[in-house]
Amino acid sequence: MSTPRRRLILPVEVFNREFDAKVLLACFAAERGFSVIVGSKREIHLKMDTLPQSIYLAINLSDRNIIVDSLLTKLGHRIAGGDEEGIVYSSPEVYIKEKLGAEVFKKPEIFLAWGPENRHIWENHSDYQGAPIHITGNPRIDLLRPELRLFWEAQTQKLRKQYGQFILINSNYDRINNHRPGKGEDQQILKAAKADPSSVSAEDLALATYHRDLFQSFQAMASTIAQSFPDHTIVIRPHPSESKASWEEATADCANVQVVFEGNIVPWLLAAQVVIHNSCTTGLESYVLGTPVIAYRPLTSDQFDRPLPNSLSQQAFTLDELQTLVGISVKGGYEPDPSVSATQQTLIQQYIAFLEGPFASEKIVEVLEQFDNSLNDQPAMNMRAYLSGKTQAVWRRIKRQYNASFHMGNNNRQERHQYLRHIFPDIELTDVESRVENFRNILNRFQSLQTRRITKGIFEVTS
Repeated sequence: MSTPRRRLILPVEVFNREFDAKVLLACFAAERGFSVIVGSKREIHLKMDTLPQSIYLAINLSDRNIIVDSLLTKLGHRIAGGDEEGIVYSSPEVYIKEKLGAEVFKKPEIFLAWGPENRHIWENHSDYQGAPIHITGNPRIDLLRPELRLFWEAQTQKLRKQYGQFILINSNYDRINNHRPGKGEDQQILKAAKADPSSVSAEDLALATYHRDLFQSFQAMASTIAQSFPDHTIVIRPHPSESKASWEEATADCANVQVVFEGNIVPWLLAAQVVIHNSCTTGLESYVLGTPVIAYRPLTSDQFDRPLPNSLSQQAFTLDELQTLVGISVKGGYEPDPSVSATQQTLIQQYIAFLEGPFASEKIVEVLEQFDNSLNDQPAMNMRAYLSGKTQAVWRRIKRQYNASFHMGNNNRQERHQYLRHIFPDIELTDVESRVENFRNILNRFQSLQTRRITKGIFEVTS
């Protein structure tokens, strides 16, 4: 019988969205005896054959990951399935279509669900094969809880000092306003439909048109809000894959508008006087934090809108309604309706577990410990599969590095490099150490943890 591996890999796709939470999870896991690798998903995938066999915590279940997941399995890693985007969608059917791949969904040996609704959808997926689904919550929610809000205090105060009283507009229109011209899914659909209407489905065209019209409504709204509240800074925070230039052009005449994407969203939500969004995760994050939040809905669609974040927000269907609600919020006059609050609390509990009590990170580690212990009785690894996976992983890395160096023009290479640094910047060991130290001080635990740099963008946390 082999000894427990007690090793865990935590890939991070979007630094500002996930990194702080993954370091927190790494701390809890290391405290329980895991050796935890945390870092850039891209770098981890490129170097997967050099990393020790571990439990790999997947961050999405799309079929675009099938090659990587297959290689991970051949190399002896064990996959625990999760989805960072598993709670905000227009309908379960759309979520399954867009986020759950038929082949990738068969790879995890266990699943970690945000809450009951997430588990229900996975259990009813046509390709679900019976792997245990545990309701664990997500460490990103841990960082919204009162016990850990001190983690954000310095950043929150810095934002308040830099921007003063500000109104935050969150945008999630990367499909129509992608930073790479013509690359967003909706941009491509609209372009194809213009050239040949029969080349796209009616549903895809309707969705693309809806997103385009909403984006244009949000651009117009940003200018109106800026003019209506001239004593406030209007901060527009685009999606990580969005173009900042489109927002800057749309609000060029407004001196009090700034388009900014930097840092984790949480201190921005804490520092803002009010948050405006449409169908965005920031709606539920603001709700949990207690920040006044408004879903601006100049257009509505039962088919395309995402009900959870909108339902957890005040709702404005016209610019006049929005201006009224913003005005009340910036004056400190917002008071939640008790009857609405009770309904919202019931709703969010169906989607997100461990909003109180034990941290989600603790529940995740508990489940991973049980899974790790179960691996002792597993048969020995298939050496032929391992050698095949090793060869494929090495060639995959060589091919990607060669293509990046020689098969791209200088402009494309520079654009891709800038984008990769945008979603996961170059970071140092001190960036990990400072976060671990912050968690240590706030929670008065993790005293024995140590960190080290393995290679570019990849770090290890151990006890």
